[in-house]
Amino acid sequence: MSAWFARLGEPLTDAERQLVRAYLTGLGLEREFAIETVTDFQSAARIIAHPDWDRRWWEAEQRERERLRTELMTAEASSQLLQALSRSVDDSLRAEQGTDVAPLAALGCTDEGLNRAAAGALGETLYSSRLAELANAAPMHPFSSKRAIFAMGHWPLVMLGGCFYVF
Repeated sequence: MSAWFARLGEPLTDAERQLVRAYLTGLGLEREFAIETVTDFQSAARIIAHPDWDRRWWEAEQRERERLRTELMTAEASSQLLQALSRSVDDSLRAEQGTDVAPLAALGCTDEGLNRAAAGALGETLYSSRLAELANAAPMHPFSSKRAIFAMGHWPLVMLGGCFYVF
């Protein structure tokens, strides 16, 4: 099993907290949000399904992803670039996880929805970090920080009630 998801539920180290803070700050969310660790599958499922999650975080990611896509399309003027990007992310998911559908199953999670959400979150992060790389964004672009959080075995979940939750 790869490092993806290997440390779910474990307390964040100081270095991991700094990465989460760099990710949030890089998205323009400078406000001091508390960073909370989620300890189990049930809590993670409940938090990501909560109807009152803070959309500013998601909107900031969407704006940055669109900015990078626009920059790349202006520079490359080809949809082939984005198709190749999507294929490389799909290949990375398969190689790293061994599965596209149930990345948490090896850890005992039988919740299909949570497994799909985890696979989707990782795929989106790989895609976004690759966009940042192709656009020659700074080495510690927020999407690179988010990928590093995943690579350390955690799953950045959602912002809710003044906290950013990491599983």
